[in-house]
Amino acid sequence: MPFKKGTSGNPIGRPKGSVSTTTKLIREHISQAIDGNKIMEMLDKIDSPTEYINTISKLLPYSIGKIKAYEEVEEIEPISININFVDTKEEE
Repeated sequence: MPFKKGTSGNPIGRPKGSVSTTTKLIREHISQAIDGNKIMEMLDKIDSPTEYINTISKLLPYSIGKIKAYEEVEEIEPISININFVDTKEEE
């Protein structure tokens, strides 16, 4: 028997937009890993700081959320800038 249009198959399920316990736990662990003090401590201990920073930058979107592919951009009037070059050398 198919579901009726507009009716949930699980009306008492998890509310839309709520975060699962697993996701919440993972975000907490990632947040602890990218804590400022923790980063400085790890940079002193490890051989390759570049790899550590790359790893942190890859984990960051999972902690604070990824940027949406589309974001409304507020239209701003263009700014006009005029640059005048003045030759300060005197002709000999």
